[in-house]
Amino acid sequence: MRGRAADVTVGIPTRNRSQLLGRAIESVLVQRYPNFRLVVSDNASDDDTPSVVAAFRDPRLVYRPLRHDIGRAANTNRLIGLADTEFVVVLADDDELLPEHLALTLDALKRRPTLGMAQSGCVVLDARGNTLVAHARLMDTKRPIAFESGGRFLERCMTSEWTVCFSSATFRRAALVGGGGLRPEDGVIDDLPLMMRIALDWDFAYVNRPLAVKRAHDEASSSSIGSLTAEGWRPARSLPDLLYEYRRTFLAEADLPATEVRRLARMARIQNLSMRGSTGERSGRLLEELGREMRRDPRLALYPRTLRFVIGQLGARRLRDRMRRAQAPVRGRRESRFPV
Repeated sequence: MRGRAADVTVGIPTRNRSQLLGRAIESVLVQRYPNFRLVVSDNASDDDTPSVVAAFRDPRLVYRPLRHDIGRAANTNRLIGLADTEFVVVLADDDELLPEHLALTLDALKRRPTLGMAQSGCVVLDARGNTLVAHARLMDTKRPIAFESGGRFLERCMTSEWTVCFSSATFRRAALVGGGGLRPEDGVIDDLPLMMRIALDWDFAYVNRPLAVKRAHDEASSSSIGSLTAEGWRPARSLPDLLYEYRRTFLAEADLPATEVRRLARMARIQNLSMRGSTGERSGRLLEELGREMRRDPRLALYPRTLRFVIGQLGARRLRDRMRRAQAPVRGRRESRFPV
């Protein structure tokens, strides 16, 4: 296959991460699918990034440095603009692709012209390279490859804390351009609004294998909204309301029927309440609010996140009630059963 024209561009936006950048570049150059173009957009690094890139002598690697820092989102959008291929991967400079990534995600995309993106599961490593999660699954499926409509993807965006690993995704360039790229005003998780905009016009595929490596460390842009641990994703206290605002903003701008907007807004509300409930708010009030939303749309009760939250909160309330009864004074005795 080597020698054919490239049909996918892998872009790596980078700034002052030369040690990790070398791993990212190498992971692309060893792909089983060889017909790619690798573009490194250096956002005015002042470390040894130029020499790290120059050490790789592969004609498919192109280095595009900038003289001034234009910001992370703008640097990513620059790579989308530099791509002249049908498909695009944006690989973070601290992440890696596993050797089968391009072959399998491109195979999925080429099966159906309505697909705007194919992503996969990922391996999660800590800063020292130790494995935290061997296979972080971003979709609940047992199929080797799962296809879902844009509408179904939007539902998952309203009910999931982590829907996409951006580095594991291969896009049709037309989908990225049509979605408007990343918006700097969207902040840290600007990939979520982009994915929701893409879902208005495109369908999605999920390869149920870990085909990318995501590195969890304190300098990662996502570290401010949560952390990846061996037990899974641990959101920061600010994340529920941040996600809710993203979803509300998207629904206010999206050209969707009013009934669909209301339904998705209720799903977002359920998710927001359940996430905030896990941070210690009063469960009784939250359960009342959840009940009101589910009476408006009974289908919301079928979502696993809702069920887990309700069962968990009810279980916690029963436990507290039992403790209170146990601590209540017993007739004929001054002390409670459990000392305070």
